[in-house]
Amino acid sequence: MLYRIELMRSLGKTKKAFLLLGVALVTAAFIIPTKKVPISVLVPDIVWGQFSISPRPDIEVGGVHPDSIVFVSNIEPQARLTVAKNGNFKKTPKDIVTSLCRNDRCTYVAYSNPEIDGAIARFPSDDDLQLVLIRSQKEQVWMEYKGPTAAFGFFESLISELHQQIESNNQVI
Repeated sequence: MLYRIELMRSLGKTKKAFLLLGVALVTAAFIIPTKKVPISVLVPDIVWGQFSISPRPDIEVGGVHPDSIVFVSNIEPQARLTVAKNGNFKKTPKDIVTSLCRNDRCTYVAYSNPEIDGAIARFPSDDDLQLVLIRSQKEQVWMEYKGPTAAFGFFESLISELHQQIESNNQVI
């Protein structure tokens, strides 16, 4: 206690003022209740092969293998997107889907983005099931979505992100 009194006497008026101000701020921080703000945790991107994939709140990684990665919807558990490398590239997605629809009575729909080589098969059922096939022949990457039509929207931004990375890689090669 005597040391503190000696310390206060040896300090100048300006230093005493800053010391008291600091003590007041620290005390106020403990006494005055603060609003709790959630702290966002930064999740690193998913790196798979040459792809860097940003995390999505509605999608989680269901499985990672050397030649494939599977994404699953948190909201619609039946909806999944499989991205695979080194597939069979002799047939186009349209060829595969039209052949499938001839045998399984589904309807063929062209993929909405003309820059992407893709095709959609819609199956008439209570579950509103659809199959979407997309490929990049130069990079030998297939994307296959299986699930309800409405849940496909969760995966569209992920598909676009992957497609952009494939296309940028194609331009470099």
